[in-house]
Amino acid sequence: MPSLAIIGAQWGDEGKGKITDYLAEKADGVVRFQGGNNAGHTIVIGDNVFKLHLLPSGILRKGKLAIIGNGVVVNMEDMMSEMQQIIDAGLSVDGLRISDRAHLIQNYHKKLDGAEEVYRGKKSVGTTKKGIGPAYQDKIARNGFRAGDLLEPELVKEKAEMNLPLKKDLMKMMKVDDVCQCTTEKFEEKFARWRDMFGKYICDTSVLINDMLDQGKNILFEGAQGAMLDIDHGTYPYVTSSSTVGGGICSGSGVAPNRIDDVVGCLKAYTTRVGEGPFVTELLGKEGEELQKKGGEYGVTTGRGRRCGWLDLVVAEHAARLCGFSHWAVTKLDVLNDYDTIKVCTAYEIDGEEVKHFPASLSKLERAKPIYKEFKGWKSWASSDDMVKKGYEGLPQEMKDYIKFIEDYTKIPASIISIGPKRSETIDRYGKWY
Repeated sequence: MPSLAIIGAQWGDEGKGKITDYLAEKADGVVRFQGGNNAGHTIVIGDNVFKLHLLPSGILRKGKLAIIGNGVVVNMEDMMSEMQQIIDAGLSVDGLRISDRAHLIQNYHKKLDGAEEVYRGKKSVGTTKKGIGPAYQDKIARNGFRAGDLLEPELVKEKAEMNLPLKKDLMKMMKVDDVCQCTTEKFEEKFARWRDMFGKYICDTSVLINDMLDQGKNILFEGAQGAMLDIDHGTYPYVTSSSTVGGGICSGSGVAPNRIDDVVGCLKAYTTRVGEGPFVTELLGKEGEELQKKGGEYGVTTGRGRRCGWLDLVVAEHAARLCGFSHWAVTKLDVLNDYDTIKVCTAYEIDGEEVKHFPASLSKLERAKPIYKEFKGWKSWASSDDMVKKGYEGLPQEMKDYIKFIEDYTKIPASIISIGPKRSETIDRYGKWY
């Protein structure tokens, strides 16, 4: 540190929550800069398993600030549930801070999200139906409610009187079964309840973060989803509604580019994605089911089984170029234990041509065939604790060969190696950020 960002290098679910929690030990503040409760992090601490969707992973570290930046869209009701989960475990949520510029998800956003998926028919994008997209739509259309509005009751009333008739007409037009019957008065009551719960946490987080950096404090920026779901650079239209790549850090948290010192790419040792969209290295049938089962690949947010396939370095190169990764955190290597052969995609064959850069065209991706390099697999170990004590050199040689190939291909060092879901099952090769 003092400033470090963690971004997923695939389609999300790379293990960012664990890596963020691990690195947050020396951070003074952890910042979420985009997305909403459509993303999920699972963090295992001792016997406790935490499933977070909105709260930054740093909330689980005592004495840290957990900051929700302006680029996040916030579901206040879900955040209440997450806070209660943490309080029930005997931990504090006093470190929470919410940007006064962060937009708020309303019930009508969720209803419209589902209705839009119905209208898309066979072209549905696999949204989580959490209202994320419609909330961002309102943000861009300048119709949104922001967290700072909670502190201005008259403004809430004014916006509700303008927005509610529009949303009700829109839901009727889209044939939503349960049209929102909310009145301005009920809307004001809801905002008053949110104000009582969250008002003390709302502030100008851009000022807060920059002041902390000026004081030499360590800030960890935590991305949601992954680079391949970026609204501009991902597999459009099968993407999320925010900027998940490196540039999103600055716009979503209110810091300048020169304040970001390092960006760690979280790279799962194989590839997964949830929902629709192209997936060149996807394993179908029994092979895919086996990897899904071994990796526990089921969505934290939706519970849907994730599609699984071999590691795709064309995807990794694309993400690295967009995000400026200085290091890799390679995760879930233990899931590949006991495979006789492991494959890595190094290029695509499209219409007889070898392609090494990820194309924008969905039709090209549908025709793409993976070009693989095969590696000898490695066997499982008796104790991950013993493996961590031995450090990187104690890993199976075949695993080290696999990691080195990733490093050589991408020209990015793998600094953090994760060999299990627990905080303790992590090997830090260089201790760079301590």
